[in-house]
Amino acid sequence: MKVKQTAKRQLTVRFMGLFALILLLMNVIFIGVSIAFVYDYVSDRSEHIFETIEKSDPSQQNWSDLVDSYVIQDEGEVLQVRLPNGESYYSEDAEETFADVSQGRNIPFLEHFVFVDDDRYYYEEKEIGDAEVSLIIDSEAIADIVTSLLLVNFLLNVVGLIVGALLIYWMVGRWSQKLSKMSNELNQLEETQGYLTVPEDPQEIYQVATAFNTLVEKQREAIEREKQFVSDASHELRTPIAAIRGHVNLIQRRSETHPEVIPQSLEFIDKESKRIELLSEQLLTLGRVENKNKLENIDFSSLVTQEVENMELTSGRKITLQVAPEIYIKAAKTDLQQIIQNLLENALKYAPTGEIKLSLQKNEKICLQIADQGIGIADDEKEKVFERLYRIDQSRSSEVNGSGIGLSIVKALVTKYQGTIQIEDNQPKGTIFMITFPKK
Repeated sequence: MKVKQTAKRQLTVRFMGLFALILLLMNVIFIGVSIAFVYDYVSDRSEHIFETIEKSDPSQQNWSDLVDSYVIQDEGEVLQVRLPNGESYYSEDAEETFADVSQGRNIPFLEHFVFVDDDRYYYEEKEIGDAEVSLIIDSEAIADIVTSLLLVNFLLNVVGLIVGALLIYWMVGRWSQKLSKMSNELNQLEETQGYLTVPEDPQEIYQVATAFNTLVEKQREAIEREKQFVSDASHELRTPIAAIRGHVNLIQRRSETHPEVIPQSLEFIDKESKRIELLSEQLLTLGRVENKNKLENIDFSSLVTQEVENMELTSGRKITLQVAPEIYIKAAKTDLQQIIQNLLENALKYAPTGEIKLSLQKNEKICLQIADQGIGIADDEKEKVFERLYRIDQSRSSEVNGSGIGLSIVKALVTKYQGTIQIEDNQPKGTIFMITFPKK
């Protein structure tokens, strides 16, 4: 099994690799500059000697007397002069040096340099007047100086790598401590309490920790809502189930002696079973709200008109309709139908009399309003009605059909399409549900 490396180790290795690469490039540049310096130094010295010879009159010179005067023997300079008549003149110790250099080897990219064993020479020849002048300069001394500098530079690089590795390891360690602390806190977080410590820097860790704490908060809120929902759903289901079982027991005990209880009990059982069925369907609908349905460009105006006509047929109530034509919205048709149906059903339940008015307009946004003249909603309950299983008047829950989930479905579907839903008071009484969708 492959052992996973820590962030501290990985970052240290990467930074050291980058640091070593930078040092390598700097050393290559330093070596190149050093070689260029040696070459330029010796080349300039050679050029100076040749210029000195050219300034004199070579044809009038007594080479045997002057050949030594153009070079500095202590600096490893030797000179050879060959005349057209075949005579050759050498500076002191030059003949042996020229014999050695003739056996040396050249390097292609270092013109004029000749290597003889461990020695390095600069060799150049030039025609001056009728004489052919050859010059050799021993570059060993300057090369040794440069080599010493390179050695010192290498040692400094080694020291730099060691010190750099320690500093990088220490700095990365300080940075990774925040990650390690975050990891430990993550392992110790409990489901209902505790948050990550948010460091001020670096910015990336600050953002990660802040985002995680926000996510944890939302998750805990969701868990609490789910717990409350399960509790409320269990209560809502338990009530009709208990009533059904009670009537079943009643039939079993008294049906023979009192057969008249059977139709009454069956009617009640049918009513409560339909209530359970409705509650189950709405719970499933609410759970599927976030599903990615196929989006279409829906003629919202036509859909609203159709749904209102269907609701009028099933309820027997007249609904006033004000719909602007050709309002289109990109959504799933079933989602829009759920919104319209649930709001109309809610208005019909809580406003058994009076006018129900539906309006659909389009200005800067698409606005859907459903107004009724029912019992109204108190200000402190206008947000609560969107909570799952919440009923405005608990004492009337058995009188008003419904599960308390319809408006939760509406809220979730409106939010799904980046819309908003608000509740306002109608005049002289009742409620107005206002939904807005962005134009797209």
